[in-house]
Amino acid sequence: MERIVLAEDSAFLVCDDIGDIPFGNTVGLGLYYLDTRFLSVLETSINGQRLLRLSSSAEHNYMANIQLTNPTLVLEDGRPVPPQTISVRRDRFIERGALKERIGLFNYNQFPVPITLSITFAADFRDMFDIRGFHREARGQIFDPACGGEPLTPACADDTITLHYLGLDGVRRETNLVFDQTPAERELVTADEFQRRLAEPLEGALYRFGIVEEAPPGARVSFPLVLEPDRPYMLTFYVSPALQGLERHYARATFDVSVRRVKESYDVWGASSTRISADNELFTEMIYRSQVDLRGLSSPCDAGYYPMAGIPWFGTAFGRDAIITAYQTLSLNAGLARGALRYLAANQGKQDNSWRDEEPGKIMHEIRRGEMALRNEVPHTPYYGSVDSTPLYIVLFAETMDWLADDQLYQDLLPHVERALEWIDCCGDLDGDGLIEYRTRSTRGIRNQSWKDSYDAVQFPDGRLAEPPIAAIEVQGYVFDAKMRLARLFRRRGREADAERLTREAQLLRQRVEAAFWLPDEQFYAQALDAEKRPVPVVTSNVGHLLWSGLLDEDHTRLVVQRLMSGDLFSGWGIRTLSSLSPNFNPMSYHNGSIWPHDNSLIAAGLRRCGYDREAAEIITGVYEAGLHFRYYRMPELYCGFSRDDRYRTSPPEYPVSCSPQAWAAGSVIQFLVTLLGARADASKRRLYLRPHLPDWLREVRMGNLAVGAARVDLLIRGSSVEVLGREGQVDVIVE
Repeated sequence: MERIVLAEDSAFLVCDDIGDIPFGNTVGLGLYYLDTRFLSVLETSINGQRLLRLSSSAEHNYMANIQLTNPTLVLEDGRPVPPQTISVRRDRFIERGALKERIGLFNYNQFPVPITLSITFAADFRDMFDIRGFHREARGQIFDPACGGEPLTPACADDTITLHYLGLDGVRRETNLVFDQTPAERELVTADEFQRRLAEPLEGALYRFGIVEEAPPGARVSFPLVLEPDRPYMLTFYVSPALQGLERHYARATFDVSVRRVKESYDVWGASSTRISADNELFTEMIYRSQVDLRGLSSPCDAGYYPMAGIPWFGTAFGRDAIITAYQTLSLNAGLARGALRYLAANQGKQDNSWRDEEPGKIMHEIRRGEMALRNEVPHTPYYGSVDSTPLYIVLFAETMDWLADDQLYQDLLPHVERALEWIDCCGDLDGDGLIEYRTRSTRGIRNQSWKDSYDAVQFPDGRLAEPPIAAIEVQGYVFDAKMRLARLFRRRGREADAERLTREAQLLRQRVEAAFWLPDEQFYAQALDAEKRPVPVVTSNVGHLLWSGLLDEDHTRLVVQRLMSGDLFSGWGIRTLSSLSPNFNPMSYHNGSIWPHDNSLIAAGLRRCGYDREAAEIITGVYEAGLHFRYYRMPELYCGFSRDDRYRTSPPEYPVSCSPQAWAAGSVIQFLVTLLGARADASKRRLYLRPHLPDWLREVRMGNLAVGAARVDLLIRGSSVEVLGREGQVDVIVE
């Protein structure tokens, strides 16, 4: 099913390609706000018939334009209305958590056409976890009279319909439907009517989550019209989520004024970001798409923005995702790093809480605000089941200081960084062997707590799952990198003794990794160690992150690079998560053979760090060319890991439920450019270092308003040469 996705201000909409949310869909379509589906049905029809799609576009994230037309209509007097003679245009956007839509109709016949425009609404108010198939013991009143009452009947006023839900958490949730003209007809759509339709399978349903459909009551509004030739007709309506105790005021500004307000917020984002263009127009478009996606996924917070992970399943704050996204995009807009660092500091673990896998100093994994979280059916309030968020937080902190040299930010965050370091050395090392392990204490926690967090992501070649506590290879690299980066930062700040201690600890960790993880037969590193300290001897992309972390010695770096670039890992479209020679390989799996752009962005950055410029460019080229096959040139969360076959002009197959847009996928495009330019900053010395290595398809790059500390610089990069076009403030550009 082709999806249209809009996101803005903690709300997002996922609908089909004509703009509807059909009842009975099994792919999670709906309007969501704060992890609750506030609209589960939105169906439009003319004279009872579904409209036909001509085109649709949601390039701007907050706005969609959908051009529809009529099928053959038969009027009451028997006259036919030919197809494609009535234009139906749907313009819609999200602002301040509300969906706003304008439907425009135009009759191209030479005679009046009487029609009835009908719109059906319903809201099941289901929790995001519930939609994804998490088991629930009970539901709210709207679905289970035994829990405290009959379903809440929609309430109607002149131009407003309100759908209600009183949850088991005691919170009243409402969906308010407001029309700019009073409907001629309003009728209640009963749950029984919806239930009868479940026998009719939804056309195009590709992927099912095992959802047990439930049918809340809804409402249908009708507008009898006579469409005169050459005379437009407009209808506007708003869909506004509301929660008890959360004040939300919606000024009834005109449709066009509201659109302009959202556009202006994007303009502010763009003005504060680096301007990037290239001689390759497709790459320029891909960069632009990533910039827009990052803004659409981000919510303003203290002195910056906090990026949600991805739409539809992860439209909330994550730790690991936000950290990596912010790291990838420091050269684009440091507001993401400021916002992520401060938000995660505010939610840093404070106590030992096994239900939430929380420990003092630990950086959170994920936070949710739906009914299931508020009732403690899931531990995400927030949940801390992520072993790598904490060392990655330190990595981001140090890299942010390299780009900003912000003394106030340093002083504000340093206590949180030191608490994160304490967690690594104490709670993170579960058995005192100097390695960082994870295990789940929560009864509803995540089994695997590194970035490959699906249940089967860490398994032996015979299919046996590795038992926790598990020491993941890439996490050891993150800890090494965190300590080395922090040591360099402390030296600049005069903390020489702490810098020496951290350096010694990092070097000792390097020795332990070499002794415990190296696989002589594979000439590669194990993915992980299980509870018995047995290596999990599978060849995965995780090891490529050690290049980014700088943990490997020169000889093992060479061997790792050779294997990463071999055909079992490098598909031509990017590096697979798992070698195709593994018995567990499946190119259509989530983590056992698929390709993730963010994974490749860190590996490519590591290759350049280690001097493998050609290999880095080859990986970037493969992922870039894969991105050209996706709608809007938008990088998805992941795609399938089939081999590229240029003989038959194959394209990279999409993963059925990949998040798109997705934050660290969008950030990957920015990171690819940073990697190709060899860009690194030392704002404390007012320096920007560049070591360009551009592939054949990218010969020239312009960057304007690039921030290094308080300074801004405009650059033109041609091949390996760099020209400074303009400078505001003091910054030296050094070409290495």
